[in-house]
Amino acid sequence: MHCDDLLDIEKQYRVAVHTYCDAVDQLDSSRDFDGAWRQIESARANAERARSALLGHQLKHLCVALHAGSNHKAIPETVPDPGINEFVLGDQGQPGG
Repeated sequence: MHCDDLLDIEKQYRVAVHTYCDAVDQLDSSRDFDGAWRQIESARANAERARSALLGHQLKHLCVALHAGSNHKAIPETVPDPGINEFVLGDQGQPGG
C-alpha cells in the first residue's frame, strides 16, 4: 500500500533533521553561543516531534514509504516500539526535551 501522507511526513522529518544539523554546524562560527544553543534546542525539539509524527503514522496506518526502486514492504515485519522516541537524536536528559 502506497501512502502519500507518509511521504509528506517523512519529508517534514528530513527537513527538520537537516535544520537541526545546520544549526549544530553553525555553533562554532556563532558569536552568540546562548542564542545559537537555543536555536539548536528548538531545531532538535522540532526534529523529535517530526520523528514522533512519522512513527505514530506508521503505527496507526501500518504503512511504510514506497520509494522508487525500493524493496520496502507495505506492512512492516515488526511494528516500531513507541518507547524508541526516548532515544531521538541522542537525548541526554536536557531540559525542554
